[in-house]
Amino acid sequence: MERQTFSPDQLENELVELESTIARLRAAQVEILAEIDRMQVPLGDGCRTLAEWVAGRLDVAPETARRLVRLVHSAQATTTDAMVDGTVTFDRATELNRIPEDAHITVESTRRFDIPALRRLIAHHRRVTHVDHVEAFQGRHLVMQPSLDESHWRLWGSLPGYQGKIVDQTLTERADRFPPLPDGSRGSRTQRTADALVAICTDAATGGARNPLIPTVSVFVDAHSAGLAGASVESGPPVGGDTLEQALCCGAIEVTSITDGTPLGIGRKRAAIPPRLRRYVLWRDGGCAIDGCTSRYRIEAHHIVPYSQGGRTDADNLTAVCWFHHHVVIHGMGYQIDPDTPPQRRRFLKPGTGDPP
Repeated sequence: MERQTFSPDQLENELVELESTIARLRAAQVEILAEIDRMQVPLGDGCRTLAEWVAGRLDVAPETARRLVRLVHSAQATTTDAMVDGTVTFDRATELNRIPEDAHITVESTRRFDIPALRRLIAHHRRVTHVDHVEAFQGRHLVMQPSLDESHWRLWGSLPGYQGKIVDQTLTERADRFPPLPDGSRGSRTQRTADALVAICTDAATGGARNPLIPTVSVFVDAHSAGLAGASVESGPPVGGDTLEQALCCGAIEVTSITDGTPLGIGRKRAAIPPRLRRYVLWRDGGCAIDGCTSRYRIEAHHIVPYSQGGRTDADNLTAVCWFHHHVVIHGMGYQIDPDTPPQRRRFLKPGTGDPP
């Protein structure tokens, strides 16, 4: 029978049966790996641990290899037996394996818990040993992986429990200080956490100074075509129009004319907004000029009519905004300040529409 003719219940039952099959196959792997470990095959193959050998030979992620090895070394045979029966999934079995022996929790009694609830139950009974502490500390890491053109980055890692709690609490407290978005919402928690991380790193990079980082934007102009050959942040990646516009609000510019790859003229580096003018705008507005905003965090000068659209760099076309409204709402989400709103009650226009949010 083709699956297109299956009812939703039949499809669900087939998925459940496939998961049971996966559990039975994992149980068979655990049995074989126990024999592999007894024969010390990983050591003979030059691997430091059984988990390292499993990750390489089975082409699985390190965390999957560690979960398999925990089942190999588990003294709770009932967990593996339940996998063989297909009554316990691999994910549930790896959690059940963490139950302390003196907790008196049976496999049957945990069936009313889903996996997250089961983890909470185990955490309530489990004692953190010295070995657990050492493993968590030695396994701490943070990986930052840029895309090929460095237009975005991915971050992931692991921290010991106490250190992770410090980071989580710090990021949450910073994120909670950000004002609402123009539509009244606060955005997702993950987005606000990401913004909080950038804000904290900005503070650290500038020693807590009020002034933002001052990136240098290098603009290369092709002398033959009189067109823009490229733009990049100093010692950094090439940037697009949105990032360039953001840098022109708080950075410095240097223009280089090139022909056939040879520089013909190199202009002097100059601030996009002169420091004296920036200081005057911040003094004049006295804080973030966005209507209803009380944030005092990193007040910065911003072009009301964007620089790229012919906006002048003078006091009338500049306004003070906080870091969140400047970098997240305006340059990140694409909102623009309505030039017709009062100087001390600036409001936004929706991205691409010119309408109020």
